[in-house]
Amino acid sequence: MSYISAALIHRIGRRGASLLFLALLDVVYALSLLGAPPETRASPGIAFLMLLLPLPVWAAVWGAVGALCLVQAFLRTDRMAFAAASLLKVAWGTVYLLGWALGDVPRGYVTATIWLGFAAWVAIISGWREPAQGA
Repeated sequence: MSYISAALIHRIGRRGASLLFLALLDVVYALSLLGAPPETRASPGIAFLMLLLPLPVWAAVWGAVGALCLVQAFLRTDRMAFAAASLLKVAWGTVYLLGWALGDVPRGYVTATIWLGFAAWVAIISGWREPAQGA
């Protein structure tokens, strides 16, 4: 690991590094929703999501959570970012689960399981404590 990356990890800790990863994921996902081609928009999952909210609104939510994670990665208070990141993934997974239960998203249970599992992982990370300075 380079000196710069080691110093950054020391500065932000494991929690902050995890939030940077979540920020990257959420912002890239927001951009993918904004630029979704017609064939993606026609997929059962995305079509179901668009019944609830337009894709630009979904993208704005993902982007806002990503921005929150980015900012709070460098702050001592990060609970809001972890809560928002986890809640968004729970909501996303729940929408896919609902779409599957209603018969609109044939394999929605797969996507739901992935996002709900990821939300659980974020919740686990949010409980990590940083090691004491000098430890």
